[in-house]
Amino acid sequence: MTSARFDRRSTLMLAGSGFATLLLGACQTSVNRTVWPDITFAHREPVAMGINGVEVSDVSGSGNVQPPAHDIRNALPVSPLATMDTWAHQRITPMGGYGTALVKITENRFVEVPLDTEQGVEGMFTNSQSERYEGAMTVRIEIVGDPAGSGFVQARAAASRTVPEDFSINQREQALYDMVATIVRNLDERLVAEMRANLSRWVMMG
Repeated sequence: MTSARFDRRSTLMLAGSGFATLLLGACQTSVNRTVWPDITFAHREPVAMGINGVEVSDVSGSGNVQPPAHDIRNALPVSPLATMDTWAHQRITPMGGYGTALVKITENRFVEVPLDTEQGVEGMFTNSQSERYEGAMTVRIEIVGDPAGSGFVQARAAASRTVPEDFSINQREQALYDMVATIVRNLDERLVAEMRANLSRWVMMG
């Protein structure tokens, strides 16, 4: 069983986004940062499949983010790629066979979009929504190498969060963490349903 292992924690990208600017400021002052737990699926019953292994790969590419949006994939409190790697190995159990499940992450898009805020005197007394975080992931599972045949399923999930301008770093990270968790848990439900419906030849139980 082989897999491309992804870093559990993302590295900080200072790409000019409001969130990255806040993080840079935090490096210059003492901030009690929250340590965010990995998102796991060990509590869910795995799907036993008549295959010989699971391989995970990121084929989403660098993405094409157009201003004013900013790519924040490397500033997330938990890595979506590492989380889906965990998902693949905790939710799919190879029971032996001729095929391999290729879990391909074809879309991995997480951006920050600045929002218009109140300016001038009115803005001094208004706590406006200042940023919107948007995330989307698409995952494709292919069964290959089985002389009896091949198959695939695919699922997509997306979510967004808006935050006010007075949110702290920890509050912003909480919003981002919740957004990633929502996306991967929705993917979990949709992918498992798709596997049971369309890869039934290999699904044994779960």
